[in-house]
Amino acid sequence: MPAQGPRLSAAASAVRPSVFASLQARIDAFRGSGGELIPLQIGDTCLPPPARARAALAALADDSLATYGAVPGLPELRAALAVRLAAAGHATVRGPAEVHVGAGCTHALFCAARALFDPGDEVLVVTPYWPLIVGVLATAGAVPVEVPLTGRLHRERDVDIASSLGAAKTARTRALYFSSPGNPDGYVLGARDLDALAAFAETHDLWVLSDEVYADFVYEGEHRPFATLPGMAERTVTCHSLSKSHALAGARVGYVSGPERVIDAVRRMSNHTIYNVPVAMQRVALAALEDGDGFLEQARRLYREARDAACERLREHGIAHDAPHGGSFVFVDLDERLGPHSLSRALELGIDHGVLLAPGDAFGQAHARSARLCFTGVPKADVLRGIDRFAAALAALALETPR
Repeated sequence: MPAQGPRLSAAASAVRPSVFASLQARIDAFRGSGGELIPLQIGDTCLPPPARARAALAALADDSLATYGAVPGLPELRAALAVRLAAAGHATVRGPAEVHVGAGCTHALFCAARALFDPGDEVLVVTPYWPLIVGVLATAGAVPVEVPLTGRLHRERDVDIASSLGAAKTARTRALYFSSPGNPDGYVLGARDLDALAAFAETHDLWVLSDEVYADFVYEGEHRPFATLPGMAERTVTCHSLSKSHALAGARVGYVSGPERVIDAVRRMSNHTIYNVPVAMQRVALAALEDGDGFLEQARRLYREARDAACERLREHGIAHDAPHGGSFVFVDLDERLGPHSLSRALELGIDHGVLLAPGDAFGQAHARSARLCFTGVPKADVLRGIDRFAAALAALALETPR
């Protein structure tokens, strides 16, 4: 047996492989046979970026790319982001000193986690959650503790949030993470929910990681920045992403906002991970912001239409789901449709029928019989074709003998 060399780190072992790793061979085989696979698994957009961003992409080559950029982000970009946040209701963000630009929100959030947590610190993670958060926390040395919550709030408005969180809290709990609008379930936290989370954080002196990446796309209810709640400004780090708001996923520009002392610590962590975000991509991001809100208004209208059409088609096929209040996803509940079969078998048959959804256990252990469907990543007509294909896959599953 060949030598394997020294062991890997505990952090590397704690991070799960890609949620699609077990399905990759089947995906490759289907594509290799010439099949058309409708990608409903990734949180993406079918829209091109704002016009000014596209123009900026075409005019990137100049001497400014030959020198390092500012570690916290280009000053003019951070200033524009601070202005944007203030206009969106983030009254606690007082200027660029409270904004840090990362290579995507994932990187910015990792730097925040390294700034806030010591090895072994526990973070209560509301589920279903954005899949990468548990790996971000684990690689920062923290321990994610899952708390199923927003799926229940979709159906039970009287859920005791404090008791749910309290049952998972220990002496090592240091923070709370949640997203609103939710990824993957699209739940938008209401006033009662926010007040309960704020009271819990204050009572137990916790940091809060508030993932508001999809805040620009709310279809039902109203988004309220968590940091603006009484007592939350000094304990909250808020996550934002131009990947979602301005269709710039490939540019990898995200940012966090929070108290200046926290952002200063985040900046030091960023200095030792990426130094500065590529200047070219920051300039593209700045151009996108200069395009104004016209792009966002168009995207919100198209996404809402796609959401409504997707939910209607799911209802026609008898596929259980909660209509999302915002964001890019429908989280479908497949428990009844799976019967004795596994979710992985249903997803395999989905691939065979030409459609790919994301497996629910990537969003929390309590969601192993659910799947995430993105309704913004391809045109609406393709979303509906994908749903029809997945319904056909479920019909084929019902005829199989359980493995």
